[in-house]
Amino acid sequence: MTACPPSVEDVAQRPASRHGHRSFAGMHRPRAASAALLVFAATALPALPAAAQQAAGSYPNRPIRLVVPYGAGGVSDILGRTLAGKMSELIGQAIAVENRAGAAGVVGSDVVANAAPDGYTILFSSIGAHAISPHMLKKLPFNPSTAFTSIGGVALSTSAMAVGANQPMKTVKDVIARAKGAPGKVIYGSSGIGSIGHLTGEILSLSASVEMTHVPFKTVAVAYPDAISGSITMVIDTLPSMMQHLKSGSIRPLAMLSPNRSAAFPDVPTIAEAGFPDATLIFWSALHGPANLPQPIVQRVGEALNKSLAASDLRERFATLGAEPWAATPKELDNRVRLDFERLGKVIRAAGIQPE
Repeated sequence: MTACPPSVEDVAQRPASRHGHRSFAGMHRPRAASAALLVFAATALPALPAAAQQAAGSYPNRPIRLVVPYGAGGVSDILGRTLAGKMSELIGQAIAVENRAGAAGVVGSDVVANAAPDGYTILFSSIGAHAISPHMLKKLPFNPSTAFTSIGGVALSTSAMAVGANQPMKTVKDVIARAKGAPGKVIYGSSGIGSIGHLTGEILSLSASVEMTHVPFKTVAVAYPDAISGSITMVIDTLPSMMQHLKSGSIRPLAMLSPNRSAAFPDVPTIAEAGFPDATLIFWSALHGPANLPQPIVQRVGEALNKSLAASDLRERFATLGAEPWAATPKELDNRVRLDFERLGKVIRAAGIQPE
C-alpha cells in the first residue's frame, strides 16, 4: 500500500522541506554564545557559607518541584512521574511534576536554570534538551555548560521504528527497499524537528544512502493515528511512549535502535542486526539542578535517586515501559552529555538541518 501524506489537520507542524521548520519565537534573554562553541565541562562548586550548610542540612523541609520540559504522555513525562512517586517516598517530601513544554525542551530547562539553587526546583533532563537543542538554536537563553549542576542518571530508553499493523513491510530492509525504489515516499513521523526520532531517521537515511521524508508532529502521540491508518509509513519513538500501541497490536515494531534487543520484545531485532549499526541511538534521562547547587543537596537528592532506581517496584515498572535504570554519577552524566552533544552535532550538520 502506498503511503499518503498526512492531512493538515492531523499534522501539527508541516515541514517546508523534508527537514521541516520549527519556530522558537518567544525565547528571550540570550545570555549564551553560539551553541556550536559550547564546551561541556564540569564546573567546580564554590565553598558553602555557614548559612547554606545549615539550609542544606535541613533539606528537604517542603515539597520539591520536578520540571519536565516536555508535554504530557511522552517518555520524559512517563518516566518523570514514575520516578517522582518513588523518590517522594524516600526523600520524605512530595515531588510535584510540572510540565513546561516548548522549544524542544529549552523552555522548561530555562525555568530550572533561573531557579534558586536550593534543591526545590529540579530538572528532569534528557538527551534532547542537553545534547540536541543546543545545536538547534543559534542562541540559547542559558549556557548548558554552566547553567546546571549534574545530579545523576535516571534511565536509558530504547527507541524503535514501527509501522502500522496493516502495512506490508515486515523488516527494516523492506523499508529501505521502498525508499530506494521511491525516494521521499517513505514518510516517518516524530515528535518534532530535532527530536530523537527525527535524528534517528536522518542517521538511518545517511547510513542506507536513501531519502525519507520526515513529518514533525506537535507531539508524537498525534503521529500514531496516521501510522496506524497508513497515512505515514512509520513512527520512530521511544518504547515508553510507544508501548500502549505495541501492546494493542495497532503498530508493528521492525527494529530496536539500541545495541541489544529489548527484554520487553526479545523477538524484535536491533537496527544493527538489520545491517545499520550506526543508527543506534539511546534516549537517556537524568536529573539536573540549577548551577551552584550545594554539594550536600546534590548528595541528598542523588541518594534518594539511586535508592529509587534500585527499588524492585520501580525497576519492574521501568521494564514494562522498555526503559532501563541508569544510575550514572554526576561525572558519568557530564561525560555522556559531552559525547552525545558532539555526535549529534555532526549528524545535524550532515543532514543539513539549520539552527534557528
